[in-house]
Amino acid sequence: MQIVFYGDFFWGGEVWGYYRCMSHRTFLAGLAGLLLAFSAAAAEAPLPELRIEPTGGGSIFYVRNASAQPLTAYLIELVDYPGSSYSLWQDDLTNQPIPPGGEKRIPVANMTVGAVPDYVKMRAALYADGSSAGIPEKAAQLVARRRTVLETTRHLIGRLEKAQSAGTAKASVVAELKQWAALLEPAGKGNRNSTAAVSQAAARSLVADSASRLDAVSLEEMLAGLRTAERALAASKPAL
Repeated sequence: MQIVFYGDFFWGGEVWGYYRCMSHRTFLAGLAGLLLAFSAAAAEAPLPELRIEPTGGGSIFYVRNASAQPLTAYLIELVDYPGSSYSLWQDDLTNQPIPPGGEKRIPVANMTVGAVPDYVKMRAALYADGSSAGIPEKAAQLVARRRTVLETTRHLIGRLEKAQSAGTAKASVVAELKQWAALLEPAGKGNRNSTAAVSQAAARSLVADSASRLDAVSLEEMLAGLRTAERALAASKPAL
């Protein structure tokens, strides 16, 4: 009896292959080859280079893109340092990705990371072509976080469009967004490094920042900026 298997395999949201296998053995052989290809691709994608300087009131990260692709997102963490934790989730997709060979200066208020730079590591990165580098689980969290930002951006657009159609006063819209951000505060300590917690923190930050920005710009300007961000996120790689 002839057995035919069909399967779609995903890596970071991108469809990498479609295999038609004429037997179970052939299917497994094809899968093994695919996993080897993924491992080779991951090995070829370099992590960004990280340099840290202490300052009087904090620290400065210098992130250099060592890849041939624009760097769109990355995670910096304080690893295995007794009594302290720190993480910086950075997504520059809707702002300005770091070009190949480019470097970005990031001032932060945390002084510990500047005092113990050997414990601070670049953990994962995403590039414009959808490739990733670093710890696979952390790279997956970067993608999940971006997906949440896209969903939150769409919700923001919907709320603001509804307020615009109803002629709602801007002050009332700002108050509503602030209330929404407060509802996104995590209950208790929980696991701050979980995918759910990381994604929720990103949503909360986006809503709170939108409320602050709306104080300074018109509703029309705010909507234009959110629509631009939504298009960039929706078109990003790996696919969301």
